Amino acid sequence: MNNNKMRTCLEIAYNCPFLLLIFSTSFLFFIYSGVSIERDSDKNIAVVQMDAAGEMPGEYSGSDGENDGKTSGNEQNIEDTASLEQTEKSQDNENELENAGARKKENTDIENEKERENNTIKTKSAVVKREEEERATKFVEYTPVEIDSIYYSDAGKVALTTTYDYVLENDSYFNDAAFMGDSRTLGISDYAGFDEADFFCDNGMTIFKLLEDAGVTYQKTGEKVDLKEMLQEKQYGKIYIMLGMNELGYGDTSRYMKQYLKVLRQIREWQPDAVIFIMANLHVSREKNDMESEFNNVNINDKNVASARLANGRDIFYLDCNPIFTDDEGYLQAELTFDGVHLYAQHYEKWREFLLEHGVELDRIEE
Repeated sequence: MNNNKMRTCLEIAYNCPFLLLIFSTSFLFFIYSGVSIERDSDKNIAVVQMDAAGEMPGEYSGSDGENDGKTSGNEQNIEDTASLEQTEKSQDNENELENAGARKKENTDIENEKERENNTIKTKSAVVKREEEERATKFVEYTPVEIDSIYYSDAGKVALTTTYDYVLENDSYFNDAAFMGDSRTLGISDYAGFDEADFFCDNGMTIFKLLEDAGVTYQKTGEKVDLKEMLQEKQYGKIYIMLGMNELGYGDTSRYMKQYLKVLRQIREWQPDAVIFIMANLHVSREKNDMESEFNNVNINDKNVASARLANGRDIFYLDCNPIFTDDEGYLQAELTFDGVHLYAQHYEKWREFLLEHGVELDRIEE
């Protein structure tokens, strides 16, 4: 039975060669496919192993897995990158050195410029100081006497009119002038003939009361005015101040000088362009001079020397008219005064001439 079946199959295969071809082809395809799959699997395994070892696909060369002596692409990139970084670092170092050199030179130039500026400032300051010293008030010294007083001492010097190239003026020079003071200033207002000038003065006026709220008499109207307001409302070209007689027994000379300085600073704030003249207090006669009290020429001179120190010869000047009216011993000449303190009216003409001869032109004042 089995033999018959085998014979029957052979007969079919023999009689049908097409079936035999299909069968053979299928068998060969099966065998070939198995080999390819195995090869692909081996190749994929090799790739995975290479990745695990840190190598990139396509970089392997040689049947034994060793490098063939040529640098791989990755290693070459690493070397190129390192070389580029080194070059850039070197360039950065060179640039840094160049910049450091430039900064050092720039700092040196700045320091040199500052030093030159400082030297220039010092030179200018020295010149200004020397010029001010040359223009500042000069003093004639003498041997002082011992004074037993709480109000003053013997200054041991006499202040002279500030050295300056004064100009002879006419009456119009005083059109923008303001005079401030006590009874002696009141005499200038009455008899010197400066009608256009403003006079703010009173009997008994002091440096301590000048800017107080109680005010001072404005001679053009005869009314009391607040000098603080007046000095802020109107600008003057010249301001003349003569105070100190009524302060002879009021506080000491140091206090007098401090208050005088305070007043000057306040006036300068309100009158920035005005020329300020500090006028010396006129001495008294021998008869009036009383060394047993504070009312004497030594005390007057002590106050004059103190106020003269405030002049700078630039925009503040000290004017002393005493040589016109005093004798060789410094006393007010008896024939010029009716009370040993104030001048006769006709003698104010000499004071007028003195002021006209000591004009300071604003455009000639050095900055």
